[in-house]
Amino acid sequence: MATGPFPEPDEPGDEAALVIAAQAGDQEAFKTLWRASERQAHALCLRLTGNRTDAADALQECQIAVWRNLHRFEHRCPFGAWVFTIARNAALSVIRARGRRPETNVDDIEDRPRDASAGLFADVLVETMAVQAALETLPEKHREALLLWVGGMPYAQVAELMDAPLNSVKVWIHRARTALKAQLGR
Repeated sequence: MATGPFPEPDEPGDEAALVIAAQAGDQEAFKTLWRASERQAHALCLRLTGNRTDAADALQECQIAVWRNLHRFEHRCPFGAWVFTIARNAALSVIRARGRRPETNVDDIEDRPRDASAGLFADVLVETMAVQAALETLPEKHREALLLWVGGMPYAQVAELMDAPLNSVKVWIHRARTALKAQLGR
């Protein structure tokens, strides 16, 4: 639940009113809009960059870019989709600046007795690393299309964002899903 004077946008009209207020300089309206989009933007940044530090950098760049470019938002898509596009670009910028993704090194993790919750955590960690490793094997366009789609973006918006034909995007996502299922044994 929102803590400021604006409730979370539930209706498209609520979102439009918040955007107009934010474009007029209302920081509380912007905070409300940002809160509604931040979690998905962070998830995308994390998946694209592969680590929390780079994802945090990308998310910060995203938030700054959204605020600075708010006057350019034209209501042709939901505000969250617009933020998602900016988050994608920020994450890709961080990746380009970094050069390549660092390898995950679990050899440095100390080996010690585990309780039941540590065992569950280890299982989740292994599963997460397996998914990340499987994602890494996908062609870049397939991985990106899949992550955008999984993040809630419809095929048409993914195609527009990636500047690709709709049918190509559908094929990329299908192939990515098929490859992940095969690699993860599902």
